[in-house]
Amino acid sequence: MRNTKHKLFYEKSLKYLHNDLDICGIVRNHFIALSMRYFRRYGKGLSYAKMSAHLTKLKRLEKYKHWNIPYSWALQNVLKRLAESFKEMRTLGRGHPQFKSCKKHKGMTFRGEQIKLAYLLPKQKHERNHPTYEIRLNGRWYRFALHRNIEGKIIQVQVTRDALGDVYITLTEECSEVKPEPKTGKAEGFDMGIKDFLTGSDGERYTSPMFYKQNADTLAKAQKSYSRKVKGSNNEERERKRIARIHKKTANQRTDHHWKLAIDLCRKFDIMFFEDLNLRGMKALFGKQVSDLAFGEFIKKLQHQSRKRLKSVHKIGRWTASTKSCSVCEHKNDSIPLSDRQWICPKCHTHLDRDHNAAINILKEGVASFGLGDVRPIVLLGRIVGCSVEVSTSRLLKSTNAFA
Repeated sequence: MRNTKHKLFYEKSLKYLHNDLDICGIVRNHFIALSMRYFRRYGKGLSYAKMSAHLTKLKRLEKYKHWNIPYSWALQNVLKRLAESFKEMRTLGRGHPQFKSCKKHKGMTFRGEQIKLAYLLPKQKHERNHPTYEIRLNGRWYRFALHRNIEGKIIQVQVTRDALGDVYITLTEECSEVKPEPKTGKAEGFDMGIKDFLTGSDGERYTSPMFYKQNADTLAKAQKSYSRKVKGSNNEERERKRIARIHKKTANQRTDHHWKLAIDLCRKFDIMFFEDLNLRGMKALFGKQVSDLAFGEFIKKLQHQSRKRLKSVHKIGRWTASTKSCSVCEHKNDSIPLSDRQWICPKCHTHLDRDHNAAINILKEGVASFGLGDVRPIVLLGRIVGCSVEVSTSRLLKSTNAFA
């Protein structure tokens, strides 16, 4: 499977697509209310079959005739997701799906055979950087620039919109995305932190630009201006879009940085080890900084790139004493406060950097867990200057192929 995301051109005809998304939001709210009433009476939510049959009856009525505008499969998909949410509410103990404004409903799904794609001959004097295509959704054509060639059969199309009103389509293709790269024969452990985003067991540090912090002043001014506007006025809507634009810019900057770093690491190393951190606890302790770094999102992107390039990413247990254990003699020092970034081992008297030492311990634990070989820190004049990784090449290649 391969997903590619494309932005639809801004045209007046987009208002019809927004109306269709609003209808999906209205249908969702209607069946949430109906299912909650059913849940209070019978202790379980409505099944998908019952919701689907009821939707068919409603669409025959004059009052709900406009619900026939979107493809029926798109509305059925909304009901499937809703039924799954109510099932998880009972089995996993989650809260019920929340009502939200139909204007905030973001997605609509189509099957591959329900859409049509066509190449649009350029009418302008100079050609665009990417060919212009048209896609037919709910009986209307919309234009977009195809920045990735279609390599397989399109099996699904997801239509989404953001807070700015921009509409995107995500094409799901039935094709292999694997692009093998030459093996480097290297394994690396990484310690994640606030000051340095990543610290490698080889001593290299990767910092994060902290994009939310960079845009915080601009965002504060925009929010202050928004709070002064009259509710429901055009000025308030303009300021709301200004705030949404800043958030979108921050998210795009962070995503771009994550993808570039993930690709860079996959090209350098065959196996990467990380600690399974309690991110929710870290957010409670450090607040916005952890959200700004977005460790969880980065790991997802790294795992995607590693599968694509036949590399592997593994996590070690979160209870491994990676920070407090000396990577040279394995002595555990429980008296290290969080403020101490450097410390001296009381047993072997080696001068240790907190993050670098943790990265070496993560690498040692990961290599030992998968039986890949041995890791020995190199100590010079009482300081760790690197580590010798004795990893069997055959085992390394087998591990990357097995867990990619």
